[in-house]
This record gives sequence, structure tokens and C-alpha cells, in this order.
Amino acid sequence: MDHPVFETVKAGNKMLPFLKTKRYVLKESGSEVKKETIYFNKMQLPGLMNALSTQTFSGVKPIEIVSAQGGCYMDVVTAGDRQFAAVQLFEYVPFAFYPVNDMYQFRGKQAGDFLAYLDKCRKTARQ
Repeated sequence: MDHPVFETVKAGNKMLPFLKTKRYVLKESGSEVKKETIYFNKMQLPGLMNALSTQTFSGVKPIEIVSAQGGCYMDVVTAGDRQFAAVQLFEYVPFAFYPVNDMYQFRGKQAGDFLAYLDKCRKTARQ
């Protein structure tokens, strides 16, 4: 996660003080972030790109999350307080995945709306 928005923090372990682990935090709030990769069908890419660029998620049809590589994926970085989300889309073009867009960053209400949309996609995938 090399990006100027995040920083690496080395944290000690109470049980094993000599063992240091890396955590990534959002520089502006200090909230811990986690990264997730979500694969989806390539046919859904245009609709998702439109939703991300307009930051409108309420009426958008959930994407179909697939367990294996589905032609496209998104890397999502979220803050523990759900007040930040960063998304970058990737598309498979023979032999490799390439970025489709620059990284979208959402804060506050937009981050919450996007994360609610992802929760809806996950719920649909489980059914």
C-alpha cells in the first residue's frame, strides 16, 4: 500500500515484545486501514465505473462478486471508522491485469454510501 495517504506503523506485541508487526493507517485520522480484493464480471465494469465517477450508489445494481478471477477486480482500502474508502479498478487484458482508472477516494458520507453498496453486493453474493 504505497500511497501518500497511508503510512506504515510498526506495532509491538504484548505477548512477544520482540515481534514487530506492520499496520497501515490513514495519515489524516490515524484510523487503521485494511485492503481487500474483490473479483467481478467484466460486463459490470461500465456500470461500476459510472457509479464511482458520479459517487452515486443508492440506485446502482449490485455487482456479481465471483470467487475466482472474473475478468475484473477492484482493490478496496477502507478505514476502520468507515469514514474513508479508496478504490481502484483493474481489467484483464491478455496476460495481465491493468488499471482502468486512477484511485477513487471517498470520505465521510460518500465513503459510507460506497461501503453500504459493497455490503449490499456481498449480501447478494451469499444468496
